Amino acid sequence: MMKYAVVDLEATSASHTSKIIQIGIVIVQDGQIIKTYQTDVNPHEALDSHITALTGITTAQVAAAPDFEQIMSEVAELLAGCIFVAHNVKFDYNLLMRTFAEHGVKLELPRVDTIELARIFFPTLNKYGLGSLSRVLDLVLERAHEAVSDAYATAELLIKLQKKMAELPKNVLTEIARHADSLIYETKIVISEQLALLGPIKDDLVKVDQIATLKPYVSKNKNLVSEQFKENLALLDLDARPKQQAFADLVSQRLGDTSASFIEAPTGIGKTYAYLLTLLGQGKKVIVSVPTKVLQEQMMQDLAPIFKDNFGVNFVKLLGTQNYISLEKFRQLLESCQDGKNYEIFKMKVLVWLTETKTGELDELSLTMTSPYYLDGIRHSGQVYNGQLHAEQDFWQLTQQRVKDAQVIVMNHAYLAERIMDQTELFEDKVLVVDEAQQLFSVLEQAHQKSVKLVDELVKVETHASHLHKRLVESLTYQLSRRQLDIEKIRIDAKELGLSAISDVLVNPDDFVWVQNHVLKSSPKDFLNFAAMIPKETKTFLIGATLVMSKKRAVFPELLGFTDYTFDVIPAEKQDNQKVFVASDSPDLTTISAQAYAEYLSQEIQRFKKIGKPIVVLFTSHESLSLTAQALELADIAVLKAENPGDASRVKKKFDEHPDAILLGSKKFWEGVDFDKQSELILIITRLPFSVPDDILIRKYAKRFKNAFYDFSVPLATLQLAQAFGRVNRRHDQKSAVVILDKRLAGKTYAKQMVKKLSKGNHLIFSKIDQISSQIQKFL
Repeated sequence: MMKYAVVDLEATSASHTSKIIQIGIVIVQDGQIIKTYQTDVNPHEALDSHITALTGITTAQVAAAPDFEQIMSEVAELLAGCIFVAHNVKFDYNLLMRTFAEHGVKLELPRVDTIELARIFFPTLNKYGLGSLSRVLDLVLERAHEAVSDAYATAELLIKLQKKMAELPKNVLTEIARHADSLIYETKIVISEQLALLGPIKDDLVKVDQIATLKPYVSKNKNLVSEQFKENLALLDLDARPKQQAFADLVSQRLGDTSASFIEAPTGIGKTYAYLLTLLGQGKKVIVSVPTKVLQEQMMQDLAPIFKDNFGVNFVKLLGTQNYISLEKFRQLLESCQDGKNYEIFKMKVLVWLTETKTGELDELSLTMTSPYYLDGIRHSGQVYNGQLHAEQDFWQLTQQRVKDAQVIVMNHAYLAERIMDQTELFEDKVLVVDEAQQLFSVLEQAHQKSVKLVDELVKVETHASHLHKRLVESLTYQLSRRQLDIEKIRIDAKELGLSAISDVLVNPDDFVWVQNHVLKSSPKDFLNFAAMIPKETKTFLIGATLVMSKKRAVFPELLGFTDYTFDVIPAEKQDNQKVFVASDSPDLTTISAQAYAEYLSQEIQRFKKIGKPIVVLFTSHESLSLTAQALELADIAVLKAENPGDASRVKKKFDEHPDAILLGSKKFWEGVDFDKQSELILIITRLPFSVPDDILIRKYAKRFKNAFYDFSVPLATLQLAQAFGRVNRRHDQKSAVVILDKRLAGKTYAKQMVKKLSKGNHLIFSKIDQISSQIQKFL
């Protein structure tokens, strides 16, 4: 067996002129730590204060330490015949090699980097720093940035990596070794050693060529849910609350109706348990649609195991095909071993991940130093043929099979909108529950739109085209840049140029048409008729905490195309575990610049940070989020940012891991991320969530109702505010303070309508900003 010297150095700085101040060495052989060594080293210079703060090493401490020359032979003897291992080996090896060279000794050892190995063999982690790995992998790191402590944790990491390799099937580790020449220095040595030692492994994998996946798991569905709601709750050690019982009774009562059932019920009463236990107790198979993939995952993690363990009920999650890996595409990708280090590491980590994943969902993979382009290259297209090499391992097909034996199918609104019409058999003999149904507006609108990237189309025009073609391109480009689009002129130019994708977007002359971020979009004049999409025999419940938009009539069902429906409301009660504070002296948002407002937000976030609770900050624009993040970072305040749609799940996980984190979020966090892990937290809403006048939903509503702002924008903004409050109020024993930094809620005429609605379920307190912090401290 090879002998490894795991080394960590502390230095005067991170520069190429730095000097060693501490050496830690841990010797590993046969998967065991056999020796440790540490010494301070005198650099003959004073240490900067930040180095002392980081390492705990003082100038006086190193001044009393031996010179490197005095311990050089001892260190050389320890390293002799070893493979040099470090977490970021380039820094430690180069510094030690240079220091030896300054004393006339040449250091030549094979080098292994545990960061690169960790990226491959722990493919789902978000961070690969030693501190993060120590927390996740339970490594012993008693004193971070003490050399021997860091070296000891790295040695434990090396041993865990070796064990992980030893558990892999030979076909997979052989393929990994084939791609490992791309790794830095001689890191491949560890893989090659384990490959040579590989013995028989547990037979729980399906192995085809270079790829191994877990054998499909089959779990029989039993559905032991009782017809008695209270009996089911008792089995879960829960007590029925009055409003939860009322909600369950209402679901049971409306189950016999053939019409769609809309139910508005307040947050925090236990709606999900109520409708699931009631419907399952009646022997129904249930399809639950939630707004986002994040909420899907929460249901699968939090509820599915409880229902399986207590009632034998199988849950299955359905996503669009592009969320799953295509093993055929991945196999083709493996043919090349010359695609650059990060791409090759990506291939190797996918090989490891495939031996662990039960779902094949690409969201499980770490995006650290991984380009989204890599993932796009292996996304599933939805096509699987029996003749394909990996057909029996295909995750998308296996998910479809599990759907057949599941009592609860969990999907998101986007998937529902996409598949409800072409997968009618999936909805037969099932009850459809659309949870947080108010989110259907924006999702259905996205599904309804046609779009084309203008750059992708315009580049199709040949550069050597005729003078007429060049004039047409100039004309088309000009027309597309205008605020008021001449649709007929654009249609004619696109047809003349043969740009069929643009022509397809403009095929219906009655559509709304607009350009947004260099994308040409069109949408029909009316809302999508969701009611017509639902199979006739499918009983449907549409549930939410905020569905009522008008006192005059139930506008919400009408906008979704429903004419035959029931609408029930379970009235909200004041939430004593949550208070909403409105800053009556916040800046005038109509006059303040974006940069000045970001600096104001940064100051207020820092003010609330002193309370010592986790903080969620919700933005209505990406620009404001980015500028505020920059202002906070300039003030040395660490923040978590969720700027892109795919960030939500990962950022939420990081937020849950840190008790005093600050999260800056946009659209997805308004709509579909629940913060239920924190016992106390602060939510800051930067401005009222009004849709802009050009928003397509506003334009559609304006066509049908007299006053789009008062009849649609104000109620919708109120619903979104109430929904945001609910995001941080998931349990009765959870306390949350909401701060609204938009004084319009305190003074505008339309605000009276909003305040009246919000006050039914919330304590609204109007105060000056410098008083709110102390009020929150007293409350929390």
